[in-house]
Amino acid sequence: MVGEMKKRLQRKGARRGFTLVELLIVIIIIGILAGAMMLVAGRSRDSAEASKIISDLRSVKAAALIWLTENPAGLGTSNWTGLEDDPTPINSYLDKPLVKGHHRFLFETGTMTIKNPSTVEGAPEELDVGVWLLGYDLKEIGDEFSAVRPGVTGNLASQAKSVGLYGTKTIDMTATSDTEIGYFQSSNTEVYVIVQ
Repeated sequence: MVGEMKKRLQRKGARRGFTLVELLIVIIIIGILAGAMMLVAGRSRDSAEASKIISDLRSVKAAALIWLTENPAGLGTSNWTGLEDDPTPINSYLDKPLVKGHHRFLFETGTMTIKNPSTVEGAPEELDVGVWLLGYDLKEIGDEFSAVRPGVTGNLASQAKSVGLYGTKTIDMTATSDTEIGYFQSSNTEVYVIVQ
């Protein structure tokens, strides 16, 4: 009896490692957890990049509005679109200055269709007014920039209506659907905010 107990204890003590099946199960579980973490991290990264683009647009828009307030002579269309080539006039209002030819910001003019507030009989129901747009280029531009990932454009599209992001330079506020109005869609390659 004592000999039999001794043999059993020796057999139990002899097993010191894990079986191949146990190791495979642990590796599979770790792989599943790592994959889930990568998905979550990717979504968070896309959301953060979309938020950064919106924040950058707001910062440059605020700088442009301050510049326009202090320089009423700068209200001409050519001065606005000229910021594309030479953004230095608004650099004094920015923490990180824009460098000529090395930024993704677009200074464009567009049109916005609105309801005519006039009550004069015979006046058109809708008016087309000129607007200044600040844009951000989302597509690849040579070797300087990389293209924005689809998850980022999806995040921008989901926030477009609440934040006021447009994907076109022709905005129709009289339309009924978001697409007809011109809100940013994930297929757009540029995103705009209205400055004035």
